[in-house]
Amino acid sequence: MTSKAGNDACDAGVLLIGRQLIGLTTFVTLLADWDGKGRTLPDFAAGERYLQRRRAATHAVPHIEAGVRMKAEPAPIRLLWERFQDDPDAPSRVLRTACANAILVVAAFFEEHSMDASKTPEVQFLMRIRDAAMNSNTFEFESGQYIPVATFDGLAISDKLNGAPLFGDDTTPGFLECGDVAALLAYLSTHLSGVQTMVSDGDAG
Repeated sequence: MTSKAGNDACDAGVLLIGRQLIGLTTFVTLLADWDGKGRTLPDFAAGERYLQRRRAATHAVPHIEAGVRMKAEPAPIRLLWERFQDDPDAPSRVLRTACANAILVVAAFFEEHSMDASKTPEVQFLMRIRDAAMNSNTFEFESGQYIPVATFDGLAISDKLNGAPLFGDDTTPGFLECGDVAALLAYLSTHLSGVQTMVSDGDAG
């Protein structure tokens, strides 16, 4: 990776992580607000405005695959919310999904730009929780598997976590809370900013 390419990647990473952090904290805030206000149904008309399609077919043409007719339209928002409210575990489940999505996006960026091989413990921490997020929210290590030092803010990943959940639910605690993910993203943004500064200093020298 050249200095300019490294600088560009770091700059793009800081921007990407910042957007993921804003998205995650916004989602958590709205979920908490909904829960704190008695879980009343939201304004579906407002939601529909944000779900507008670029191409809205006037005539529904179902896709047929293996003899199964597949609709192109998602379920109505009201129906999705009714299902959500009827499931007592739904809030914790969607919260885990939001956290996992942020982890996967940032980890994919690190991998794409060959940053995932960094020996920085927090980067390795990101990649290991990425693996757990992709493995049905469960840590899985093979016997004798080499695990790079993967730590963040007092949390450490080792083979002792084999079989443990990454995120908990309403009954079982997990290895991480949503706040840990937000803190990790903030740290990684600062880390990339520091790397970017070193790259820039190298250009100057």
